Amino acid sequence: MIRKEISPFILASLLFLIVVQTAQSVPNGRYAHPELLIQPEELKALIDKKAPGYRIIDVREKLDYLSGHIPGAVQVWRPDIEDKAHPLPGMMATKEQMEEVMGSLGTNNQDMIIIYSYSEGPDHARLWWILAYYGVPVNQLKLLDGGIDAWKSRGYPVEIIPPKIGKEKFKLEEKPGEDKIILCTLPDVKFALKNPRKVILDVRSKKEYTGEEIKRGATRPGRIPGVTWIEWKDVLIEEGPYKGYWKPAEDIKKIFASKGAPPEKDIYIY
Repeated sequence: MIRKEISPFILASLLFLIVVQTAQSVPNGRYAHPELLIQPEELKALIDKKAPGYRIIDVREKLDYLSGHIPGAVQVWRPDIEDKAHPLPGMMATKEQMEEVMGSLGTNNQDMIIIYSYSEGPDHARLWWILAYYGVPVNQLKLLDGGIDAWKSRGYPVEIIPPKIGKEKFKLEEKPGEDKIILCTLPDVKFALKNPRKVILDVRSKKEYTGEEIKRGATRPGRIPGVTWIEWKDVLIEEGPYKGYWKPAEDIKKIFASKGAPPEKDIYIY
């Protein structure tokens, strides 16, 4: 099975489904769905108010988390949200596994879930994807624009001691039929290769795309024949005070269109 790997490109597809006319300066990017993002200033205000009903999740390796995380954030890392029993590495965790993970993080079904990672890393978006796939309403899921680096660049405080949390009951309900917008199978991909109204994007690094490098756990080098390459980092600001933030919607739309992936086409991503 080929899954639509959640990277900034998948969320870009969701954020920018509606064609925009003009793009403002970041972070006011004229997105179709700006509610999927939370800005560092907004999160800081939420923490300062000691508002209830939200859980901040840091999706980084343990040592990075312990070297400084957003106050109140709990930690999870990519292996924790992978299916350990699947014969192929890196596959999405099962519903039962995710219920256990989220409950152990002190999260309940009513919480707003705010997720962040490195400014240049897609792992927080993968957690967003898994939770959305299993039916968590997207209006309860937010990604921190710019990640931990944006938070630190604003001079906001970090903590090194994990918060004390209790285990919660977290229940997921996979919704049949609704997963098609964020999940595809191998037959879907084979069909898309023959359909001019569909496009498949390889969003890995260029060396992975060309076969010069193999990611740990991959069975062999190379790519699916006939796919288009755009590296996932291309939708993020490269330099300046907003480094690591999403580019404005108009810029992202142009990136997709230049690779043959305009808004009217279905986009399959790995």
